Amino acid sequence: MESNLLIAEDICGALLARGPCRLVKVATHEELQDVVTPGGPVAAMFLEMRFDDLMASPVYPALLLTGAKIVLTVGEDDEAAVLDQGWAMLVRPFTEDMIHGSLRTAVREI
Repeated sequence: MESNLLIAEDICGALLARGPCRLVKVATHEELQDVVTPGGPVAAMFLEMRFDDLMASPVYPALLLTGAKIVLTVGEDDEAAVLDQGWAMLVRPFTEDMIHGSLRTAVREI
């Protein structure tokens, strides 16, 4: 979920550069809620959300049930809390290597 089209394209381009994958881009919480299915086949989610906003989001329980790696892209001051959850933080500005590094850092939820 990314509101800035250029940033979304950078993330998608970096992911596609490593091989074929299916990407779903959403720009709002409402769109995210429409695509998140508990238990759905989601490998990772890059979310333009602060830690507290994600924790308070009505879609949070469904996100956890997807089993996806969670990478937050805003709220660097929350990085310790993010890492404590087993998630990753992608700090802006970022590079393609940082995108892939965040996926290695994030632990898949069960």
